[in-house]
Amino acid sequence: MDPGNPANEPPPSDTSRRTRSPWRAIFLGCFLLVPNAFWLAHMEMGTRAANRFGAMGGPFPTTYSLFANAISVLVALIVANGFLKKWRAQYALTQPELLLVYIMITIGSCLTSVDFLDVLMPMLAHPTRYATEANGWKTLFMQYIPGWFGVTDLDAAMGWYKGNSNPYTWEHLRAWAVPLATWGAFILVLLGSMLCMNLVVRKQWTQNEKLSYPIIQLPLEMSDENVPFFRSRLLWTGFSLAGGICILNGIAMLVPQVPALPIKIPDISPYFPTPPWNAMGWTSITFYPFAIGLGFLLPTDLLFSSWFFYLFWKAERILSALYGLNEYSPQYPYVNEQSFGGYVGIALMTVVVMRRYLARFVQDAWRGRVETGESLALNRAAVIGSVLGPVLLAGFFHHAGLPLWMSVVAILIYFSTAIACTRMRAELGPPSHDLHNGGPDYILASVLGTRGVPAQHLTVLTYFYWFNRAYRSLAMPCQLEALKMGERRNIPIGWIVLALMLATVVGTFSGYWALYHFGYTRGTEAKMAPHLVYFGWEAFNRLESWIRSPRVMDIPAMLAIGVGFLITLTLQAVRMKFTGFPLHPLGFVVSGSYSMNTLWVPCIIAWIAKALLLRYGGMAAYRKVLPFAYGLILGDYVVGCLWPLYGALFGVSTYSFQQ
Repeated sequence: MDPGNPANEPPPSDTSRRTRSPWRAIFLGCFLLVPNAFWLAHMEMGTRAANRFGAMGGPFPTTYSLFANAISVLVALIVANGFLKKWRAQYALTQPELLLVYIMITIGSCLTSVDFLDVLMPMLAHPTRYATEANGWKTLFMQYIPGWFGVTDLDAAMGWYKGNSNPYTWEHLRAWAVPLATWGAFILVLLGSMLCMNLVVRKQWTQNEKLSYPIIQLPLEMSDENVPFFRSRLLWTGFSLAGGICILNGIAMLVPQVPALPIKIPDISPYFPTPPWNAMGWTSITFYPFAIGLGFLLPTDLLFSSWFFYLFWKAERILSALYGLNEYSPQYPYVNEQSFGGYVGIALMTVVVMRRYLARFVQDAWRGRVETGESLALNRAAVIGSVLGPVLLAGFFHHAGLPLWMSVVAILIYFSTAIACTRMRAELGPPSHDLHNGGPDYILASVLGTRGVPAQHLTVLTYFYWFNRAYRSLAMPCQLEALKMGERRNIPIGWIVLALMLATVVGTFSGYWALYHFGYTRGTEAKMAPHLVYFGWEAFNRLESWIRSPRVMDIPAMLAIGVGFLITLTLQAVRMKFTGFPLHPLGFVVSGSYSMNTLWVPCIIAWIAKALLLRYGGMAAYRKVLPFAYGLILGDYVVGCLWPLYGALFGVSTYSFQQ
């Protein structure tokens, strides 16, 4: 166990023991979900122009495990709470209430995020908007898209893409109503299934194994009124440093004469133009303060493994070019497939280790046995939902035209990845876990090939893309962290479950509303971030390629999945045998991702700083410096999320502190 994440957790504070009806906090959370969705959509999808720092739009809070917008909302609530305590103490929120609101904002952010509804919304209208006689989409695949899957009215689709339209006309609302309702029901079942699975595993992971949950440390400490969190000089030193950089660069963005302090080199690969070095691919160097602060919360072995395996993947690419392997296939060395194999390995190890616990949990729920403090009804619902939910999801795609076996396999792949991400977050808290091009649609088409697969099946399979493009804002880890925060602060589990369920319903509606509104008023093509249109092209250009240029079974891709799977199991076996072995399988799994390009240097910096502190100062020194890391996160997050509000108010492009 890393010293930074001790298993012996402090007891809940006296404040957290106060019981009060959750409804006030839940109503507040539901109310805040709407402006949060508009705020988040503006940040991640609302800016089209590139800025002088090389960023196109942003910031993108939901691409990292600890959401910047949710932390900023919590800070605002704590500040407002401070005034209430002085003037109207009876109205002040307790820590459990603050955490309930934070939980709801987090779930709402998962839904509106750049990796979820941001991908779904353009996919609903893209085929109708961009089908032409030249591309032949109408005869190629559009007849296989169920009418309830997307927007079929051309005028309504054009209005969303072109902008300057009234979003609230009957014609527009009617065109979007059925697909939004269809996928809204799908989302409720999807997140409901995740919640049920989390309710099954929570006791094993939170109480029996006592996993560390690094991501929840900051919201827990900053919301505890009995902890002198905001009185630390080191906290404000870190806040001033990160916030000062963000303010300076924000002013420099608006006033070019002001010198900036760049904290990112977007790509160093152009400096290596000759083979085999040019095979290294996009390589960014960043010094994000928030990322250094996040890294400081993580175990040193994960930090070391993350940047070590990041360079390992780069070496694989260069060696593949050196020996000509990428001449046989541009996919060599199949980094995405190896990473996917690692995720499968993590999921399998998780289930195998828990098999006795799972069997006992199911038996107890079935036979009506329950421990003190547990709810039999909740346990039974969790077991039923964990099975019934995936069955309904597989049935949904089968009803749409996908073969039953393919529907089942695709859903199993999805939940295997979701379970692996959730386990990683609970155990070690990696700052990001995206796994681009690792969803069931990509894996099935890549490994099995598309030759001989009917166009109808490929068309329906494409609709897995919107919730599998990447897993950075996956809701399942956030749900489990919510349950853990409830356990740490004695919040009744029923309150947490209620907050999560309502946040899913209201958050889905809010995300729909924000993206729908911005599309019609601003214009998805005209004034919103290019990726909002690009995601549609990604999905349907790939589908067109599958049909027009069928692929055969990719044997090297299958082998790469197996290699990633075996490396993950081997690393875990070695760690179990040799205490102190520095390479962690989770580092291997997450390091091949897109996001690690922006995190590998901060991981090195945090690893060096934390390793030196623990070696020469021990836990006492680490705990003294920890507030500085919190300050780096808060300074970057709070100031960084205020800039988009300024931009929205004055209609200008503003500085993005990340990506």
